Amino acid sequence: MAVLPIRDRMGNTLVDVRLVADDDLVGVVEPTAVPASVVVVVHHDVVLMMFDRSRKQWELPGGMREQGETARQAATRELLEETGIGGVGLIFAAVAEFDLTKPPRRELLAVYRAQLQSVPRLVVNDEADDFRWWHPADAVSDDMSPLDSEIARRVFHSTTT
Repeated sequence: MAVLPIRDRMGNTLVDVRLVADDDLVGVVEPTAVPASVVVVVHHDVVLMMFDRSRKQWELPGGMREQGETARQAATRELLEETGIGGVGLIFAAVAEFDLTKPPRRELLAVYRAQLQSVPRLVVNDEADDFRWWHPADAVSDDMSPLDSEIARRVFHSTTT
């Protein structure tokens, strides 16, 4: 795992990843202060990465909360919209903290984990051009989000060690 903080090509910085249980989310931060969620989808020893059409990079499925949604509801909705995966149990795994550049701000991200027993049928869509299964011990390619891959590594290793 990388030493934090780490930066992506846009200058966004992953400052911290705090591994916490679902019941601890409120104790870590007010839920309304977490505007987005991602999901680390694990099948055996690999993590699902999607190729984001607009950012042109491999990243974790997820996105911004809509009005009235909880972080978990946003994660569930985004996972279905971006991959076609629905009806899976999500386990709250971590809160990631970022310094973002456009506009400059400090932001928190809810990180969930989904453990799949079989490979799902993945659906290419308006947001995801492609999918791949990535092993967290593998190198991070130039077209992969270093921030998302580090979050994936930490969540993956927290449940396998």
